[in-house]
Amino acid sequence: MEMFFSSYRAFIKSSAADAESRLQRVETADKTVTDKRTALYNRLVASYHKAKTERGDMARELEVAKAAAARVPQLEEDLRAARARCAESEKAAQAAAAKALETEGELARLRRLEANHLIELEATKQAGRKEVADLSKRLEEVEQQRLALRQEVTSKSEELSATAKRWMSEISSLDRGLAGSPAPSFPFPAFPASAGAG
Repeated sequence: MEMFFSSYRAFIKSSAADAESRLQRVETADKTVTDKRTALYNRLVASYHKAKTERGDMARELEVAKAAAARVPQLEEDLRAARARCAESEKAAQAAAAKALETEGELARLRRLEANHLIELEATKQAGRKEVADLSKRLEEVEQQRLALRQEVTSKSEELSATAKRWMSEISSLDRGLAGSPAPSFPFPAFPASAGAG
């Protein structure tokens, strides 16, 4: 009788030790997965915030470019004013032949002013268009990166969640397998599992 109880206790201890060892391995693996998931999520969140910050910076640069482009109407107004003064000078030249040389000099000056305004206007327009196009392109690239990072975060989160669920399912199966394992056959009636655990 004493040998039976000794053998039964040894079997129970061996089964419990094996189950505890497997449970520790599963818990260690689950902790590793959780740590890796947390580290990956933190890196992805940091990248997302960096991309968001860069997008805000580029948006501010775009506002500066728009402000520069807003100067175009003023330049056009200056050009119209210069043309008006040129016309007035031409009329003055026709009315006062004695001041023809002086008027011609003024006219030449105003024409140069007009040419400079035209050149500045065209350069400003081209620079404004180029800056707006470049910033728009950069904004689109940052938006695509942000969407890609969001999709990657979602994908990794779903993958890690599925892994965690699979581990939990395996742990549950292991628990059910341990609870349903048959006791060894001995000449005496087997005790209930709950009594052995107690």
